[in-house]
Amino acid sequence: MEIITSVKNPLVVQTKKIRDEAKDKLFLENPKLINEAYISNLNFDYVLVSKDKYDILLQKFSFLSKLKIILVGENVIEHLSETKKPQGVIAIVNYSQKQLSIPQGNFIVLENLQDPGNLGTIIRSAKGTNFKDIYLINCVNYCNQKVVRSAMGNLFDVNLYTLSSTEEFVDFANKNKLNLLVADMSGENLFKINSPLSNYGVIIGNEGNGVSEQLKTLANKIVSIPMKNGLESLNAGVSCSIIIYYLDNLN
Repeated sequence: MEIITSVKNPLVVQTKKIRDEAKDKLFLENPKLINEAYISNLNFDYVLVSKDKYDILLQKFSFLSKLKIILVGENVIEHLSETKKPQGVIAIVNYSQKQLSIPQGNFIVLENLQDPGNLGTIIRSAKGTNFKDIYLINCVNYCNQKVVRSAMGNLFDVNLYTLSSTEEFVDFANKNKLNLLVADMSGENLFKINSPLSNYGVIIGNEGNGVSEQLKTLANKIVSIPMKNGLESLNAGVSCSIIIYYLDNLN
């Protein structure tokens, strides 16, 4: 089997471009994440495996033998990896956006969210609260490496829908008569809600500017998380997590 050792090899250059652009393909370098993608029946383009770790990796992760493996030098893995201690494997996986669909149960709407760590946190919390559908309005791309890492394998357990503008979501929401709850500091105290809510969406806005007026006008309810000691707000990931966990526990 041919072994690629040059970082200028066209396939290596292509892999780095996929990593950097983060568009509809996942760059995975954690064997456990790669296994999660395999279990989720995602389509793999190829897997780069260090020739020095080939036998160990296949012994520990036997599913790799069912994928298209390309052997590379350890220098190639180090060139492509974004971690301090590469594990000797990199997979390129197709993860194209889903066709826009109405939510099945409770859902989350994120508007202009740009921090990948916040998106990853929200994806993890969404799985923990059965908020299976997440609508991303002009947000950071979910294929971003920091999103993938912070979501910690839960990326494959939620439905992610991307929309290019708030207007597009407004049309979608009106057409499907969606029930929406907005998180905003001007809203009523979240913890005074004591009745279960069903088939509703929680809207979280941009880290700096919050939710747009367009979405606020759609809301059936506006809620806030009470703050103490002069604190003005929490970051988007924490705020969303608190809200959906609290509301989920009312059911």
